[in-house]
Amino acid sequence: MVPYTQVIGLALILFVLALALVLTRRSLLALLAGVQGVFTSLCLALLGFVRMHAAGGGAVSEAYGFALIILVVAAAELALGLSIGVAFVRRRRSVNVENASVLRW
Repeated sequence: MVPYTQVIGLALILFVLALALVLTRRSLLALLAGVQGVFTSLCLALLGFVRMHAAGGGAVSEAYGFALIILVVAAAELALGLSIGVAFVRRRRSVNVENASVLRW
Protein backbone atom coordinates (compact mmCIF):
# COMPACT_ATOMS: atom_id res chain seq x y z
CA MET A 1 0.00 0.00 0.00
CA VAL A 2 1.31 3.44 -0.92
CA PRO A 3 1.74 5.83 2.04
CA TYR A 4 -0.66 8.76 2.11
CA THR A 5 2.23 11.25 2.15
CA GLN A 6 3.32 10.07 -1.28
CA VAL A 7 -0.25 10.24 -2.59
CA ILE A 8 -0.65 13.81 -1.36
CA GLY A 9 2.79 14.74 -2.71
CA LEU A 10 1.92 13.32 -6.13
CA ALA A 11 -1.36 15.25 -6.08
CA LEU A 12 0.52 18.46 -5.26
CA ILE A 13 3.02 17.93 -8.08
CA LEU A 14 0.23 17.15 -10.55
CA PHE A 15 -1.72 20.23 -9.42
CA VAL A 16 1.27 22.54 -9.86
CA LEU A 17 2.05 21.14 -13.33
CA ALA A 18 -1.59 21.41 -14.43
CA LEU A 19 -1.90 24.95 -13.09
CA ALA A 20 1.32 25.95 -14.87
CA LEU A 21 -0.10 24.47 -18.08
CA VAL A 22 -3.29 26.49 -17.71
CA LEU A 23 -1.45 29.74 -16.97
CA THR A 24 1.26 29.52 -19.63
CA ARG A 25 -0.33 27.95 -22.72
CA ARG A 26 -2.57 29.69 -25.20
CA SER A 27 -3.84 26.60 -26.99
CA LEU A 28 -7.40 25.57 -26.31
CA LEU A 29 -6.52 21.89 -26.06
CA ALA A 30 -3.70 22.61 -23.60
CA LEU A 31 -6.09 24.64 -21.44
CA LEU A 32 -8.61 21.81 -21.38
CA ALA A 33 -5.90 19.28 -20.52
CA GLY A 34 -4.71 21.53 -17.71
CA VAL A 35 -8.18 21.90 -16.24
CA GLN A 36 -8.63 18.12 -16.41
CA GLY A 37 -5.29 17.72 -14.61
CA VAL A 38 -6.44 20.08 -11.87
CA PHE A 39 -9.61 18.03 -11.34
CA THR A 40 -7.64 14.79 -11.26
CA SER A 41 -5.12 16.16 -8.78
CA LEU A 42 -7.91 17.37 -6.51
CA CYS A 43 -9.50 13.92 -6.51
CA LEU A 44 -6.14 12.34 -5.74
CA ALA A 45 -5.55 14.79 -2.87
CA LEU A 46 -9.04 14.09 -1.53
CA LEU A 47 -8.38 10.37 -1.45
CA GLY A 48 -4.98 10.91 0.15
CA PHE A 49 -6.41 13.05 2.93
CA VAL A 50 -9.23 10.58 3.53
CA ARG A 51 -6.71 7.76 3.92
CA MET A 52 -4.79 9.95 6.35
CA HIS A 53 -7.81 10.71 8.55
CA ALA A 54 -9.84 7.53 8.14
CA ALA A 55 -10.41 5.60 11.35
CA GLY A 56 -13.31 3.47 10.11
CA GLY A 57 -14.31 2.18 6.71
CA GLY A 58 -17.37 4.39 6.16
CA ALA A 59 -15.60 7.62 5.34
CA VAL A 60 -13.35 5.96 2.80
CA SER A 61 -16.22 4.57 0.71
CA GLU A 62 -18.02 7.94 0.79
CA ALA A 63 -14.86 9.70 -0.35
CA TYR A 64 -14.43 7.26 -3.23
CA GLY A 65 -17.98 8.01 -4.32
CA PHE A 66 -17.40 11.75 -4.04
CA ALA A 67 -14.17 11.48 -6.05
CA LEU A 68 -16.02 9.50 -8.70
CA ILE A 69 -18.67 12.22 -8.93
CA ILE A 70 -15.95 14.85 -9.33
CA LEU A 71 -14.35 12.86 -12.15
CA VAL A 72 -17.72 12.43 -13.89
CA VAL A 73 -18.33 16.19 -13.71
CA ALA A 74 -14.81 16.80 -15.02
CA ALA A 75 -15.42 14.44 -17.94
CA ALA A 76 -18.67 16.23 -18.76
CA GLU A 77 -16.85 19.57 -18.60
CA LEU A 78 -14.17 18.23 -20.93
CA ALA A 79 -16.76 16.98 -23.42
CA LEU A 80 -18.53 20.34 -23.40
CA GLY A 81 -15.24 22.20 -23.72
CA LEU A 82 -14.15 20.05 -26.64
CA SER A 83 -17.43 20.64 -28.45
CA ILE A 84 -17.09 24.38 -27.96
CA GLY A 85 -13.46 24.10 -29.06
CA VAL A 86 -14.40 22.28 -32.27
CA ALA A 87 -16.95 24.98 -33.07
CA PHE A 88 -14.35 27.65 -32.30
CA VAL A 89 -11.72 26.06 -34.55
CA ARG A 90 -14.20 25.66 -37.39
CA ARG A 91 -15.24 29.30 -37.12
CA ARG A 92 -11.88 31.01 -36.44
CA ARG A 93 -9.47 28.50 -38.05
CA SER A 94 -7.20 28.71 -34.99
CA VAL A 95 -6.77 27.04 -31.60
CA ASN A 96 -5.25 30.16 -30.06
CA VAL A 97 -7.55 31.39 -27.31
CA GLU A 98 -6.38 34.98 -27.73
CA ASN A 99 -8.44 35.03 -30.94
CA ALA A 100 -11.54 34.57 -28.78
CA SER A 101 -11.72 38.17 -27.67
CA VAL A 102 -15.38 38.53 -28.61
CA LEU A 103 -18.09 36.24 -27.29
CA ARG A 104 -20.30 36.89 -30.28
CA TRP A 105 -19.69 34.74 -33.37
